[in-house]
Amino acid sequence: MRIKKSLILAGPALLTAVTLSPLAASPAQALAETSAASAQTTTLVASKPPKEKKAEYKKGRMAGYSDGRSACEKKEPYSLKYSGGGAYQRGFTDGYNSGYHSC
Repeated sequence: MRIKKSLILAGPALLTAVTLSPLAASPAQALAETSAASAQTTTLVASKPPKEKKAEYKKGRMAGYSDGRSACEKKEPYSLKYSGGGAYQRGFTDGYNSGYHSC
C-alpha cells in the first residue's frame, strides 16, 4: 500500500519533470543561436570605420539643416524631400528637423 501511495504522489512530479526538461533546454539553445546570429550581424554592420560614418552623418546634417532653415524662412510647409539610407540620411533628417524648427 505504501508503494502505491508513493507512485501516486511521485507520478505527476515525474511526468512534469519529463515534460518540462525539453523546455528548459530550449532557452539555452535559443540563447546560443541568438548570440551567434547577433555576432554575425555585428560583423556585417561594422563595414565602415566610425570616423567615415561620423563624417557622412555630419555632412548630411549640414545639408539637411540648410534645407530646413531655408524652407522655414520661406514659410514653406514641412516636407522632407530626401530618400535614401545610411548615416547621411540620418544626419540629413536630423539636420532638416533642427533647421526647420529653428526660426
